[in-house]
Amino acid sequence: MGSLPELARVLRVTVDEILDGKEAVREYVSYEGNLLDILAERAWEKASGLRVKPCDFAGALCFLLSAGLTAVQIWHLFIGRERGLVYLTDYIPAVMTGAAVALLWIGGVCIRRLRRIWKKGCVMVAAAVLFITGIAVCMVFRPAGKEIISLSPDASNIMKLQIEENGRAVLYRQRGVLFAAQSDTFPFAVKNTVKIQWLEDDVCAVTYKSPDDGNIHQYVATYGDRGSGISYYYVFNAVYGTWAAEDDPGNYSIEATDGPDAGITVRTPEGEEHYDADQCLQYGTLALVFPREDPEWTLVLNKDCVLNEDGSGIEDGGTLTLCRVGMDKTALLTLDKAGRMRRTD
Repeated sequence: MGSLPELARVLRVTVDEILDGKEAVREYVSYEGNLLDILAERAWEKASGLRVKPCDFAGALCFLLSAGLTAVQIWHLFIGRERGLVYLTDYIPAVMTGAAVALLWIGGVCIRRLRRIWKKGCVMVAAAVLFITGIAVCMVFRPAGKEIISLSPDASNIMKLQIEENGRAVLYRQRGVLFAAQSDTFPFAVKNTVKIQWLEDDVCAVTYKSPDDGNIHQYVATYGDRGSGISYYYVFNAVYGTWAAEDDPGNYSIEATDGPDAGITVRTPEGEEHYDADQCLQYGTLALVFPREDPEWTLVLNKDCVLNEDGSGIEDGGTLTLCRVGMDKTALLTLDKAGRMRRTD
């Protein structure tokens, strides 16, 4: 009983109210309610006193970007590679790793509560070691061989060619922003110099000399379409007729004919050359290379070409590009359909 007065004083009730029970419970509940209100009020005041500055938002953003870059690399390691995806360039993993570490450190420096810790010498040394080691590991384990990356003149397409140490050349097509997938393999081994020339914004000619036979070969990577994009069509059928160079129609022209002697005749100041239709090798739906063996010429449907619905011809205003195959620099000849008016729009 000697402790009841002290308890009553703490609870701010009388001893009789404690002994009564009901009233004590009523007052105790009221006191508990008041205590919760006080705690909530103090918590709100403390939260209101916190000031989040722009540098804290910047630090949080850096942390998120670092986590995102790391997640992309983990996804490619366990899922992307199984789907046949490679990085668009071999240097992307090193750049992403270095950027992830740098963003992680910058984020910690930006956030005020972490700034003192992040600026400690041991933390800075650890970040530097992780930065250098991550980049070094990525460079050591990048694919062996030679990589060639070429951007189209309008920056809409990227040509990626991976040449392995044994001369095997693999063409990749872009998939998304960071990745590419294997598209084709060159029929001949590639060695030494490779000539890359964009004949159109969506047509890239890769010319090389193969050690297999010592001859010059050409592969044409195409990235577009001049029809509906749904059906396949033959470029040879689309270019029937006579086409002459816009700047020098008297000296440079081609004629595509059908019938028993179907083929393409090329007229230049050096003379006249005829190639049968079966000697023309089509790439995609945009280019012809002729002849198949020891190629001499490449013919491309330009972007202003619009095919007829049946793919049997090109509407007025469409032009072609003719280019001689060679390892040296070669000029592009723009050809217009002979005997028709050019569009002026």
